[in-house]
Amino acid sequence: MAITDNGRKRIYAICKYAILCSMVFIVLYPMLGVFYASFKTQAEYLSTSSMQPPEDWANFSNFYLVFVRGNVVTGFLNTAVITVAACVTSTLLNTMVAFCLTRFDFKGKNLLDRFYMAASFVPSIIVHLIIFKDFAAAGLVNNLISIIILYTGVDIVTLYLYKQYFGQISVSVDESAIMDGCSYFRVYWNILLPMVRPAITTACIIKITYIYNDFYTAFLYLPAKEKGVMSTVLYRFIGPYSSQWCVIAAGIIVVTIPVFIGFIFAQKQIYKGFSDGAVKG
Repeated sequence: MAITDNGRKRIYAICKYAILCSMVFIVLYPMLGVFYASFKTQAEYLSTSSMQPPEDWANFSNFYLVFVRGNVVTGFLNTAVITVAACVTSTLLNTMVAFCLTRFDFKGKNLLDRFYMAASFVPSIIVHLIIFKDFAAAGLVNNLISIIILYTGVDIVTLYLYKQYFGQISVSVDESAIMDGCSYFRVYWNILLPMVRPAITTACIIKITYIYNDFYTAFLYLPAKEKGVMSTVLYRFIGPYSSQWCVIAAGIIVVTIPVFIGFIFAQKQIYKGFSDGAVKG
């Protein structure tokens, strides 16, 4: 018996929602288990399943250990300083480079563009072998400036995001502003930069998420406990609390909350940045 068009659409819809629900389950299952574990005692965690809710939702002892003994406040402050400085400097450098590549024709422009693309394929571990030695000689190890410098550079993802946005803005906007007496810097700063605000928001969220999740760089350049960031602070729970997984779960929740809240408030700008940047004007 042949399947009608309505039958095919119904089968397609069932398969689509089944796949979507499966993906949501895969994402939420471990997160829900970690959330439950953060409120459990050690004995309760070992004697119950990961998906069983805790008996006492008012058990905040794990969070107390995270804040009091885990040096989380210092990690938050260090991470905040690094992310703010890196986002500001990276935004300025990336937008300036994108402005020059989209607004000016100069010798070697295509070569420079390809150079940025080729540099993105170089493994970071190779770069750190040389940079760490130079930073150590300059006394920048265990200094927040070292990791800010590393995060400041122009990266290919945000660069091409900005290039897409600048490419959608007509060059006649620049010409009109220059005819009115604006310099190229004022065209960039006063006119074009406010117009790419959705792209800036998207790029900053990407940068913040990367910094938050980057363990290797922070662990290598900031080994001291008082210079720890959120990723290394969480890792240090493995030492004194290697068998207390409830404390580690509480630390994961604490580390995740700022990024989650930031995404909630900035999600419209993030989606707009990706959707607008994907269409070339």
